[in-house]
Amino acid sequence: MAAFRRMQRHLRGEAERADFLIDLSNIVRERTLGGPTARSLERLRLVLRALRAWTGDQEVTVHAIADNSLLRPQFDGEFPDPAEGALLREWRDRELIAAIDKADPDLLDHAKVLGTPVISGDSFKGHRGVHPWIQGDREHFLKPERPAGGPVRLVPRDMRVLADQEVSRERERDGLKARNLLDFRGRARADVLERSWRCPRPACFPSPAIRGGKVVCRAHGTLLTDGGPRRPRLQLKILIDGECRAWENLTQDEGTEFALGRRHLARIAPEHLDEKRRSRISREHLLIVCRRGTLRVLDTSRVRSRMRTLRPGAAPTPWRDLPHLEGPLATPTAERPFCAFGPDDEIELVPGVVLRRSGQRWPGERPEGVRAKPPRRSGDGDEMTSLG
Repeated sequence: MAAFRRMQRHLRGEAERADFLIDLSNIVRERTLGGPTARSLERLRLVLRALRAWTGDQEVTVHAIADNSLLRPQFDGEFPDPAEGALLREWRDRELIAAIDKADPDLLDHAKVLGTPVISGDSFKGHRGVHPWIQGDREHFLKPERPAGGPVRLVPRDMRVLADQEVSRERERDGLKARNLLDFRGRARADVLERSWRCPRPACFPSPAIRGGKVVCRAHGTLLTDGGPRRPRLQLKILIDGECRAWENLTQDEGTEFALGRRHLARIAPEHLDEKRRSRISREHLLIVCRRGTLRVLDTSRVRSRMRTLRPGAAPTPWRDLPHLEGPLATPTAERPFCAFGPDDEIELVPGVVLRRSGQRWPGERPEGVRAKPPRRSGDGDEMTSLG
């Protein structure tokens, strides 16, 4: 334990005083860095040694942030020596490290505000909607690696530009993991997610979670009642100048038409969507319908909208006009010139206002209506608001 205690000289409890940020849970749990156990402080010692070699600074400092789960005493048996878990709690109590429910948001906030590099093996895919600066970044992330038989080393990372669909899927996966809705193979618990659940609390549209083997309301902790099969839903994202500001959950009922228009942008703040652009969006701007498992769309606006395709690894296609309904909305469905709205497509309602399909497979069970963007740290949209 003496070698681990000597690491204290590198630890700083305030991010502003540190040269680097460390994703402590990620490092301590990364088996490829050495050792057969699920957790090990030896991995942190090796990373700090690699950092000294990489910087040439023997007194380099770090601000380490852990998830609370790393420090829970019931998991001390996963360390080679249970005293390692006790040492982490001592460091937390002495404010040498930080421990919070979810470390990633604070880690990335510090990196963004302070410009401090992050040491982690995580790609932070699910956080790129909130932190678009990660996309393509080559300056702020270092990954610890250990080639076969060699020492641990730090490698600068190219974070790559990920497709919007992949970011949405990873964000949803992070939310499912937080709710214990992934099985032992890391797959979504379809047996729970394909059911509709009712909370005993009035006006609650519950976000189900597994606790103690029971399905409970994540917000209230109350046992949920199975309401039968869940109607399939699909999520649409409304982006203003490249940032998601609201979304819409559609029930994928065969042949049911949904009119999206100005009222669905009502809760987007004026500083994000000015009145000039807002007024150009028609009350019934697009008509959307699900047919044979595919989404189809028709422009019913007065300004004409357009679409393009964004395929991973390829340049966007040229913009193309959406088919437009020239006659009244009462035109028979069979005569309406719908076109496909695929997972890689985006629709520009007016300049700077774009509609995309989310990559989420299990969007939250909510009534129809506008979905205001949730607080920064909401993993699954618990605080989405409905149209008043």
